[in-house]
Amino acid sequence: MAKIDNAFRALYKNKIMAPDKNITSPVIMDYSSDLESCVRKVQRLSNCIEIANLVNSELSIGKLLSNVMEITKETFQADAASLLLIDEKTGDLTFQIALGEVGDEIKEIFRLKKGQGIAGSVAATGIPLNLEDVYQHPKFSPEYDQKTNYRTRAMLCVPLKIRKEIIGVIQVINKLTHPFVFSHEELEMLVTISYSIAVAIDTAKMHTIILQNKTLERDLKLAREVQESFLPKELPVFEAYRFAALNQPALEIGGDFYNFFRLPDNKLGIVLGDVSGKGISASLFMARLTSDLQYYTLLYPQPFELLTRINNVLCERAKRGMFVTLVYLLLDPDQNCIHMANAGHVPPVYSDDKGTQFLGNDAKKGPPLGIIRDIQYEQEIFFLQRNSSVTIYTDGITEAKNTTGELFGSKRLIELIKILPNDPELIIKKIIRAVDTFTTTQGRNDDVTLLVLSAD
Repeated sequence: MAKIDNAFRALYKNKIMAPDKNITSPVIMDYSSDLESCVRKVQRLSNCIEIANLVNSELSIGKLLSNVMEITKETFQADAASLLLIDEKTGDLTFQIALGEVGDEIKEIFRLKKGQGIAGSVAATGIPLNLEDVYQHPKFSPEYDQKTNYRTRAMLCVPLKIRKEIIGVIQVINKLTHPFVFSHEELEMLVTISYSIAVAIDTAKMHTIILQNKTLERDLKLAREVQESFLPKELPVFEAYRFAALNQPALEIGGDFYNFFRLPDNKLGIVLGDVSGKGISASLFMARLTSDLQYYTLLYPQPFELLTRINNVLCERAKRGMFVTLVYLLLDPDQNCIHMANAGHVPPVYSDDKGTQFLGNDAKKGPPLGIIRDIQYEQEIFFLQRNSSVTIYTDGITEAKNTTGELFGSKRLIELIKILPNDPELIIKKIIRAVDTFTTTQGRNDDVTLLVLSAD
């Protein structure tokens, strides 16, 4: 660039004579001002290229904007430059970058509504402005000049647009060289630069979202592994009894759970529950509840005692209205019976050679755990016939919807189990297949957990 400048200056160092047919004396023409204008234009274009290179090479939005605004300020030979972005929550314009003598002060005190001030007006209308004296503009407020003892004069103000949406405003303020105002050509150049900056901001935001999503995916995967560690790794083995279980969260992690607890006197505790909500909070609630159950089942072996105690524990530390519905069964192989207590959960399904029905009396069902303190839960006893099964499930089964919004429902579940043989794994397989067929393209949007106990 320096060699080109020197060559042009040498060529036009002396005044060039241009002949004219109508006069005998030569006319002296001075091209030095045109040359200076050409040099400035080439320099601005060079800076635009530098900005474009920055846009394509930097994904850190903070570093990117700082570098771009420094070059922009230099390109336009301006005293100050600033970039404001629209706050997605409030819609206000807030300073991201403010370069110049009072930049830091302005960033602290300056926040604009759309339509307020020159920047707010440009953000609202999308029309670029080239102002020789901002004090002549009806939207300009001298308030911030007064606070900072700064005198704003000439200004270029251009909207930042991406996909026809205005995301902010870029300004260059107070031309430092004669004639101390900005040209129309400079306005057009800033508009061109603004497109690159808007794309860069959008790209940087998308990059940040992608990184956050990757981090979230990694955290969810870890949380799922932790959650799975609280589920039984093996099914219990009891003579004359068979078990099967399935847990499928709607999201990466969920709030459904089941577990088995080996107890004294050859008894087995069986629990299946559904924590309100989904995601990490439900998963953490479930993990802690599982630990509580492992401890309290040894102290309170009877189901009604266990649920009464666990309910008070959850009420003491309840946060954000979280609760859990739960069924607890105590299997007594010696008596071939189960003792059951139900805390607001959908009733299990019992099936034998005589028929299929819901298990339990609604009048003996208590409320979900973690809502009301000092509730006394009740329990019922049921003797298991030969060739019988007990299916415990969460409402992700019965409340699964098809494309018309119809629920899978309890009746379909009963009719399905009625025709199935006494095979726990087959029962679970057929229920899941039936629900998936019913929901078709709608898909399941709730956690699904099933546990089947059969007596041979």
